[in-house]
Amino acid sequence: MSRPGPSRRAVLGGALGLAGSPVFAAGPGFAAAPSWSEDSLQAAAARKGVAYGSAVNGVTLRQDPAYGRALAREAGILVSENAMKLTYAWRAPDSLDFTYADEVAAFAEANRQRLRGHTLVWHEGLPVWVGERLSAGEGEAFLRRWIGAMAGRYRGRIEAWDVVNEICGPQDGRPDGLRRTPWLAALGPAYVDLAFRIQHAVAPDAAGVWNENDLELDADWIDQRRAMVLRTLEGMRRRGVPIRRLGLQGHLYAKHSLNQDKLRTFLREVAGLGLAIEVTELDVNDRTYPADLNARDRAVSDLVRRFLDVVLDEAAVLNVLTWDITNRNTWLNANPERRRPDGLLQRALPLDEHLARTPLWSAMRRAFADAPDHRQARDALRGA
Repeated sequence: MSRPGPSRRAVLGGALGLAGSPVFAAGPGFAAAPSWSEDSLQAAAARKGVAYGSAVNGVTLRQDPAYGRALAREAGILVSENAMKLTYAWRAPDSLDFTYADEVAAFAEANRQRLRGHTLVWHEGLPVWVGERLSAGEGEAFLRRWIGAMAGRYRGRIEAWDVVNEICGPQDGRPDGLRRTPWLAALGPAYVDLAFRIQHAVAPDAAGVWNENDLELDADWIDQRRAMVLRTLEGMRRRGVPIRRLGLQGHLYAKHSLNQDKLRTFLREVAGLGLAIEVTELDVNDRTYPADLNARDRAVSDLVRRFLDVVLDEAAVLNVLTWDITNRNTWLNANPERRRPDGLLQRALPLDEHLARTPLWSAMRRAFADAPDHRQARDALRGA
């Protein structure tokens, strides 16, 4: 089965500006004088060789300086929530636009933060005109043009690109387990390998990532997804596809339990293929947890702590990013199938709606502090 309902990605508000902003030079990564504080999530994570980070809402970043200060204080790596997606950057054939993406990149550079790219190939959010190009047999030419434009613009600035996003689809009945998408219809299953090869040719300094949802929790249909991912990764490695990391989105929820042994085994099998791992979109859907704030915070914190205890044990895990940093921005409050029926804000993220640290923040910081020190192994993987 697949997750029903609208996409988690909230619509990026506001009109995008004109294209033509300057290309940024290579950023300094974790250079001197970072902006995060000594008691931050990033500081605790960095002591174990991990980067903590967050998705960035470009509109909020532009409009609310306090939001920017919170991101600078807590995070060592950022990812634009929407601005680097095809649907926002290239709405019409003559309107390729990098305005919001440039702003997020400039913010990360100014605060000495790493930057992830999200996402080059995704089945959702395809502008009508792109679908027409794919249907007309122009799929490969368009894919080359798109990845060349986006990945090429930020060459030297991006640590890792989500090259393909949510391609796992055993529910669609294909022997290879791929999700049926316009990209698959236009180019066949080879589109996955092709996308990685194009990204690597355009920006070889950036690690190519397969970013996937629903790999973390315990259910028969999630077992099927993990099996498909491992089988597909093995094939990609045999074919010499330049994939370097697997991204676990990390959208957690109470409907399915967390089986720590199953998750630990899966992570070990991925690492055994020579791949690094990232948690790319961590949050908690607290829809079925009690309304009582203290009880809800305890349940959310416990779930994330148990998840991170497993994840951070694995030396191949390099980054842990939450899908935004503040509860006021979580997609779970906007999505009609995810929002709480009692109307309360979800307690999904480490900062509350006022940007104050929550019990979840404390649980995450303790998880980083208590994790094994895998700095040497992680440094080697990060540079591979």
